Amino acid sequence: MPAPDPASPAPGTPPAFVAIGPAGSGKSHVARELARRLRAAYLDKDSLAGDLVDAALELVGRRAGGREDDPTYVERLMPAEYKALFATAADNLRLGLPVVLDAPFAAYLADPGFLTTSADRASWPTGTPVVVVEVRTSEETVRTRLTQRGLPRDRAKLADWPAFWRQLGTQNCAWSGARHIVVNNDGEPDLDDVVALARSQQLSTFS
Repeated sequence: MPAPDPASPAPGTPPAFVAIGPAGSGKSHVARELARRLRAAYLDKDSLAGDLVDAALELVGRRAGGREDDPTYVERLMPAEYKALFATAADNLRLGLPVVLDAPFAAYLADPGFLTTSADRASWPTGTPVVVVEVRTSEETVRTRLTQRGLPRDRAKLADWPAFWRQLGTQNCAWSGARHIVVNNDGEPDLDDVVALARSQQLSTFS
């Protein structure tokens, strides 16, 4: 279970929402809708760095679109992607804008200190309230979505589906320093609880 909720931030401090979930869970849909409803900056890791990652892989003779099955990506490029994501979030937070981060975070979910350490390294404003939105979807729905969208980066997942689901489909998030809320996304997600939580912070951004 995650650590207890952190102390309430000062009113008016823009929050950060971090949407997590395995590929195909629909976390991007949830994150975009949440950003729309809360008038927050939407930050998608793939939009920020996906093309650069593919170009870097091609330059070193690797397969563009390779991800978790490519050690060059896992060891060198993935950490840089997440560093850029947190840095871009910091830029927006310092402008007084709430943010919604959209990324799998699968390699980091078991590290209790990942979220706070990453935010500190990116110099997020002191007292930034953080809400982790855990998007959960059934195995059958995730597999159907990955098959239908047909992205190159999903081929390895589908090729060894039992291993993918066992390793990434049922992960728990151990992060401390944030509130955690679960959203079921087998159908149309109900984000009312997340929006209510944001408004309960009494932040001027959402007034």
